[in-house]
Amino acid sequence: MITKKILINKGIICELVDNREDAIDLVRKSKFDLVLMDAHLPGINGTITTELIRIFDKTTPIIAFTAITLHENRKMLLSFGMNEVITKPFAPEEFYITIAEYI
Repeated sequence: MITKKILINKGIICELVDNREDAIDLVRKSKFDLVLMDAHLPGINGTITTELIRIFDKTTPIIAFTAITLHENRKMLLSFGMNEVITKPFAPEEFYITIAEYI
Protein backbone atom coordinates (compact mmCIF):
# COMPACT_ATOMS: atom_id res chain seq x y z
CA MET A 1 0.00 0.00 0.00
CA ILE A 2 1.30 3.41 -0.98
CA THR A 3 0.03 5.04 2.19
CA LYS A 4 2.02 2.61 4.34
CA LYS A 5 5.19 3.46 2.40
CA ILE A 6 4.54 7.18 2.87
CA LEU A 7 4.15 6.65 6.63
CA ILE A 8 7.26 4.48 6.92
CA ASN A 9 9.30 7.09 5.02
CA LYS A 10 8.44 9.55 7.80
CA GLY A 11 9.45 7.05 10.50
CA ILE A 12 5.89 6.22 11.48
CA ILE A 13 5.26 2.65 12.60
CA CYS A 14 2.04 1.23 11.20
CA GLU A 15 -0.03 -1.94 11.01
CA LEU A 16 -2.11 -2.86 7.98
CA VAL A 17 -5.21 -5.05 8.01
CA ASP A 18 -7.56 -5.91 5.19
CA ASN A 19 -10.80 -6.81 6.91
CA ARG A 20 -13.21 -5.48 9.51
CA GLU A 21 -12.70 -8.26 12.07
CA ASP A 22 -8.91 -7.86 12.12
CA ALA A 23 -9.21 -4.07 12.37
CA ILE A 24 -11.57 -4.25 15.34
CA ASP A 25 -9.50 -6.95 17.03
CA LEU A 26 -6.24 -5.04 16.58
CA VAL A 27 -7.67 -1.77 17.93
CA ARG A 28 -9.22 -3.62 20.86
CA LYS A 29 -5.95 -5.37 21.82
CA SER A 30 -3.42 -2.61 21.08
CA LYS A 31 -2.94 1.07 21.80
CA PHE A 32 -2.67 3.22 18.69
CA ASP A 33 -2.03 6.93 18.33
CA LEU A 34 -4.22 7.03 15.23
CA VAL A 35 -6.34 4.80 12.98
CA LEU A 36 -6.50 5.41 9.22
CA MET A 37 -9.71 3.89 7.86
CA ASP A 38 -10.64 3.38 4.22
CA ALA A 39 -14.24 4.54 4.18
CA HIS A 40 -15.43 2.63 1.13
CA LEU A 41 -13.19 -0.38 0.67
CA PRO A 42 -15.25 -3.24 -0.78
CA GLY A 43 -16.20 -5.84 1.80
CA ILE A 44 -14.95 -3.85 4.76
CA ASN A 45 -17.11 -0.70 5.01
CA GLY A 46 -15.02 1.63 7.13
CA THR A 47 -18.01 3.57 8.41
CA ILE A 48 -19.56 0.55 10.13
CA THR A 49 -16.13 -0.58 11.34
CA THR A 50 -15.63 2.86 12.90
CA GLU A 51 -19.01 2.68 14.63
CA LEU A 52 -18.07 -0.71 16.09
CA ILE A 53 -14.68 0.56 17.28
CA ARG A 54 -16.35 3.57 18.91
CA ILE A 55 -18.35 1.23 21.14
CA PHE A 56 -15.19 0.36 23.09
CA ASP A 57 -12.75 3.13 22.07
CA LYS A 58 -14.05 6.66 22.02
CA THR A 59 -10.70 8.45 22.15
CA THR A 60 -8.35 7.08 19.48
CA PRO A 61 -8.50 9.43 16.49
CA ILE A 62 -9.86 7.81 13.33
CA ILE A 63 -9.18 9.48 10.00
CA ALA A 64 -11.18 8.37 6.98
CA PHE A 65 -9.71 7.85 3.52
CA THR A 66 -12.14 8.27 0.67
CA ALA A 67 -11.95 8.68 -3.09
CA ILE A 68 -15.33 10.39 -3.12
CA THR A 69 -15.50 14.17 -3.11
CA LEU A 70 -15.01 15.71 0.30
CA HIS A 71 -17.93 18.15 0.20
CA GLU A 72 -20.42 15.31 -0.43
CA ASN A 73 -19.33 13.01 2.36
CA ARG A 74 -17.43 14.80 5.11
CA LYS A 75 -20.44 15.37 7.35
CA MET A 76 -21.68 11.80 6.84
CA LEU A 77 -18.27 10.25 7.60
CA LEU A 78 -17.83 12.36 10.72
CA SER A 79 -21.27 11.24 11.91
CA PHE A 80 -19.97 7.65 12.14
CA GLY A 81 -17.32 8.71 14.67
CA MET A 82 -14.43 9.61 12.40
CA ASN A 83 -12.42 12.64 13.44
CA GLU A 84 -11.22 13.80 10.03
CA VAL A 85 -11.47 12.97 6.33
CA ILE A 86 -8.67 12.78 3.76
CA THR A 87 -9.67 12.49 0.12
CA LYS A 88 -7.68 10.39 -2.34
CA PRO A 89 -5.54 11.22 -4.15
CA PHE A 90 -3.76 13.37 -1.59
CA ALA A 91 -0.54 15.35 -1.46
CA PRO A 92 1.87 13.70 1.01
CA GLU A 93 2.70 16.96 2.80
CA GLU A 94 -0.98 17.75 3.36
CA PHE A 95 -1.45 14.18 4.59
CA TYR A 96 1.37 14.62 7.14
CA ILE A 97 -0.07 17.91 8.35
CA THR A 98 -3.50 16.36 8.85
CA ILE A 99 -2.30 13.33 10.80
CA ALA A 100 0.10 15.48 12.85
CA GLU A 101 -2.93 17.32 14.24
CA TYR A 102 -4.05 14.08 15.90
CA ILE A 103 -0.83 12.44 17.09
